Amino acid sequence: MGVLSGLPFPTCHIEILSNDATTFGPTDFDGNMGASARARRVIHDATNLGWSWYSRFPSNAFFTIPQDSIHQSDLNPGLDHVRIWYTNPSTGYGPVLVFNGRLGDPSESGEDVVWTAWSYLAELALSRTGYNVMYKHKKIGDIVDNEWHGAHEVFSGTSRYHDYGARVQVHSLLNHVATGTIQTPRNSTNSHDVITDAQFGVMDVPRLLLFYDLTEMGRANTTQNTVMEISRSTTPTFNFWKDRGSAFTSQRLMFPGNVLDFRFTPGVMGIRNDLATIGTSHSKATEIIELVSSGTYGHTAFGRRQDTFPIKTLAGFGNIDDESTGKFKAQTQITKAAVKQATQLTKSIQVDIRPDTLEPFGGYGIEDIIRLQLKRGRTNIDADYRLIGIRAMQDQQGFRHSLILTLPVS
Repeated sequence: MGVLSGLPFPTCHIEILSNDATTFGPTDFDGNMGASARARRVIHDATNLGWSWYSRFPSNAFFTIPQDSIHQSDLNPGLDHVRIWYTNPSTGYGPVLVFNGRLGDPSESGEDVVWTAWSYLAELALSRTGYNVMYKHKKIGDIVDNEWHGAHEVFSGTSRYHDYGARVQVHSLLNHVATGTIQTPRNSTNSHDVITDAQFGVMDVPRLLLFYDLTEMGRANTTQNTVMEISRSTTPTFNFWKDRGSAFTSQRLMFPGNVLDFRFTPGVMGIRNDLATIGTSHSKATEIIELVSSGTYGHTAFGRRQDTFPIKTLAGFGNIDDESTGKFKAQTQITKAAVKQATQLTKSIQVDIRPDTLEPFGGYGIEDIIRLQLKRGRTNIDADYRLIGIRAMQDQQGFRHSLILTLPVS
């Protein structure tokens, strides 16, 4: 099961599975193939590989094999499926599936070929919504459900939308992905579900963009961590979570300690404490301005730092169709929430991990909260961070991986 033979543990191996012509999902090894042919479906001669897994964004992977590799004639770009497994026999950890997706285009040179792969979430970018499909006063979860498999039929004129939904369309690349949990985010006071206003609809939008925007709507006026995903699994599922992530308390990330090195950008120059936008009151465009004056990054101590932003949604607020009261009030509340977030440091951090101390997905997952303690010179951090990504690489130097974290929205 190994790859990059001769390297110290831990290690990864690459599994290639054929495409099922009916579901466009992976098949298991063909039972009619001989043993030698089946063995060819595990890439044994890769010189290096890399993989990643991210929150709400498609993940990718790559591996490099020689031009004269026996595998070259056996790989089908755009059809075959890729699974990367991580194993550490020295600790007894694994095998753990760290990446799954579909084989992409090769990049060929005289010596070798670099093969790429993308997670199944990327294929939502190849799935298009309908034209002028309206979702007036609909729950976010119902919109997601309908755009995924059309089960709720939340719009009128359903005969017009036969063969609708990313999963259920004939010959859809996502037919093999099961439907998991689809939830509707709640508003900032948790008093009612997030719903759309009377103007919300879609018009030939890639579903990856739509689902991402719907997660943003779930996050817009709350501290909820709304996310969508296609799970990292041999039987992947599509999920839309209203508030994802839990506390990972069994270990901390520490430098010096289990963190080899880090890259830290505080985000001070991105602070904005004076935001303006255009709202609507009594059928007239009206400027809305909200400020933060107190605190470390309020304008009293940090100076006035102005910017503008567009209101993307009124979701989560009641009475939003009453232009003179509900709508303008909602716009004002959204502006207050936006400037509050704009005065928080993003503090994006990448930490390089000692693999023998915190192995990939070893009890934690993307979206989880991990305690981070970094102390070196001017860097002095002791706070809870949210894990939003993981990257890994294996070559002649061995295996190494990094975690990408940001501060949770408060």
